[in-house]
Amino acid sequence: MSSVQSNQQKPILVFLGKGAACGIVSKLNENGYAATAVSSIPELFDALRSDRYCLAVTMRADIDLVRNIKPIPVINLEVFFHAIQPTAKSVPSSKEFDSDAFLRRIAALTESKTARIAAVQRTPTLNETVIAAAAKASRWRAATSLLLSRRASPRAERAD
Repeated sequence: MSSVQSNQQKPILVFLGKGAACGIVSKLNENGYAATAVSSIPELFDALRSDRYCLAVTMRADIDLVRNIKPIPVINLEVFFHAIQPTAKSVPSSKEFDSDAFLRRIAALTESKTARIAAVQRTPTLNETVIAAAAKASRWRAATSLLLSRRASPRAERAD
């Protein structure tokens, strides 16, 4: 992400305990995203009411709290922690943070709506057009074949 894109978008609000919030904010900053950490409910309320943030990152227990203050997209940080299998039997299992998946989710939610719409509304390539036409013709042939096979069935089976 370029610094121009980073400056044009709203920052991300991170609502976690101070230690965890600093870690997430630094990870976001390293990857070109502007982010701010808050750790108390009054700070959260003030931040969300300022209308400065494009989305929030928090834990599952606080998602409803964030959405009740302001309806913005919220990322549940807990879904990016995965259990890792210990190598020794005496070591309890621990969790590992999947930062790549987290950053992909951030990218998906911070991408501008116009860029997403443009990606969906783009002109199909020649190869895509040929494949779509072949699929449409195949469906048409199947429907015609079914219709003709029904007409070819004996009239004795019909209930008039």
